[in-house]
Amino acid sequence: MLSFNSSLLSIAADFVGTHSPFQTIQITPAPSGGVFLASTDKGNIACLAHDSGGSADETINIIPSKDLARATKGIKTGDRNIRIEDSMAVVTTYKKTTQNQVVEIPIIKSTIDFPDLSSAITDCLKRWSMTPETSETAGRYNISYINKAIKSLSVFDTSITFSAFDGGPLRIQGASDQIVILVMPQTAEKIPPVPWWVKDYAAK
Repeated sequence: MLSFNSSLLSIAADFVGTHSPFQTIQITPAPSGGVFLASTDKGNIACLAHDSGGSADETINIIPSKDLARATKGIKTGDRNIRIEDSMAVVTTYKKTTQNQVVEIPIIKSTIDFPDLSSAITDCLKRWSMTPETSETAGRYNISYINKAIKSLSVFDTSITFSAFDGGPLRIQGASDQIVILVMPQTAEKIPPVPWWVKDYAAK
């Protein structure tokens, strides 16, 4: 059985691809406790989430249906938890002013292996640990992916940080450390010079 904050699943569902093996969300037990969730499209963007209060006794890959994404979406007036057992998900909404609401939704499990996202993250961690004082290149990132990340993270936070260097993945996260979105660069570009008029403006 798996149990965790359902909002994380709803956000992860925003970043799945349309074709196998990218159309699933992988849910795994975390070695130090809790639950990991991961999703990615064909390599342009990835979502990583961790619920330290969650529990899981197995790894599953599920294809998120529209009904499941809708039922698990985070709300500001209460909390939602999801429990997955066999091929059924039970989503419970806890509200302060009304009775708890329970919705049962069948889930579709995939037998296709999840993409090897952990290897890519290992490479990112090595790169981040050697952050240069000044980067020579900057990534050029697709605006639609950045907008999608900002919209999804707004469920948890009202402000976010952007971290990128050397044309690598743009790491987007908020004050909550439960979700990290990685936007992969389209290209690595030389950092453009500051426009001449900015210097004029600063000197006025």
